[in-house]
Amino acid sequence: MNIFAITTSYTFEFALICMIAATIYFVLERYSLSNEYKPIGTLAILTTSLAVIEYFNMRDFFTLENLSKDNLNYPTEYRYITWLIATPIMLYTYFALTRLNKSNKPVVILTLSLNFLMIVSGYFSEATFSNGLMPIIFVYSMFATGFACWIGIIYIFSVTLPKLVKDQNNAGTSNCLKCLSVLQKLVIYGWAIYPLGLFITFFDPSVDTALTREIIYNFGDLFNKIGFSLICFFCAKRLSKTSV
Repeated sequence: MNIFAITTSYTFEFALICMIAATIYFVLERYSLSNEYKPIGTLAILTTSLAVIEYFNMRDFFTLENLSKDNLNYPTEYRYITWLIATPIMLYTYFALTRLNKSNKPVVILTLSLNFLMIVSGYFSEATFSNGLMPIIFVYSMFATGFACWIGIIYIFSVTLPKLVKDQNNAGTSNCLKCLSVLQKLVIYGWAIYPLGLFITFFDPSVDTALTREIIYNFGDLFNKIGFSLICFFCAKRLSKTSV
């Protein structure tokens, strides 16, 4: 049995179980948030529950029997459809937490637009490369476009948002800045997992490398979806206590 196939299957199951557990936690703990911050709990539930639905739809692919085959049809579309829906919810969670969704709508729109373009460009890069549908220059240009959008989101979270949160200067500013400092690391290092997973397949299209990409994607979904939601949820709990 191929060690990459075994690892891919087990990391998939581990990620699925963790996301189910996270969803149950958010549902049960949503009551601990004040009415003002209950929408943060709802957004967290949406983020992880969408991932659970996605992973259930992909379960047949990640069986050991299927992963041992030489010719595999990877669940690329499943992943990108969910990312297209879940990642804007993740990003919007912090905007809702800090009320920037009401006071700085242009920044929200710009961030979500960059995110949309990043996901779409990544899909066209991966799908056209794996199927050989377009010239390699198109593949690389789509990858570069998605990468540039990611850098733009990093800039917003690292430079723009700290200034906007500080300008609010309210009782929750300190907690929101602490939350943001952790989210910055997730957006930089956690999100780097995805272009890395795609990038390695450009140089080695073997089955083992493709399975390594799926392992990377499994861990990326685990840390980013659950991590982003947990950080915002815990911040909302602290803010709930101070607002009472």
